[in-house]
Amino acid sequence: MRTTRKTYFVNPRVQLQLVLGANVLALISATLISVLMFQMQSHLENYATLAVLAGAEPTVAEIARNDAAITRICLIVGIVQFVLFNATAVLLSHRIAGPLYRLERHLRQVGGGAAPEDVKFREGDLFQSLAEASNGVMARMRTDQTVP
Repeated sequence: MRTTRKTYFVNPRVQLQLVLGANVLALISATLISVLMFQMQSHLENYATLAVLAGAEPTVAEIARNDAAITRICLIVGIVQFVLFNATAVLLSHRIAGPLYRLERHLRQVGGGAAPEDVKFREGDLFQSLAEASNGVMARMRTDQTVP
């Protein structure tokens, strides 16, 4: 039987950081696209106005050159955005995957017979409470080993 999820934020601190990060990236993206579209429209209007004031109608070749310049700018902005967003995603994934990998490796070592030492996460890593809970278990294991 399938149960329905009642709590959507099981780890509010971590989940809200992820949601906030995604929203910041979306806001940056929307802002860049809006500014770029405004600049393109303004550029084309200025070009057409200057051409008319100079007494010449813009030719198809001139409009194509302007369109090509705008396309290059759009591509550059898109590539920069892609690189920044992926770099942010990789950094964020390290803050999530790193602690989980470290805890898994630590538990495997202790399960394989190693001494129950405390696990340490880097500053800024997510799931610090998981390290604290694991360290509580390790402390209990150490006391259980010393009691005859």
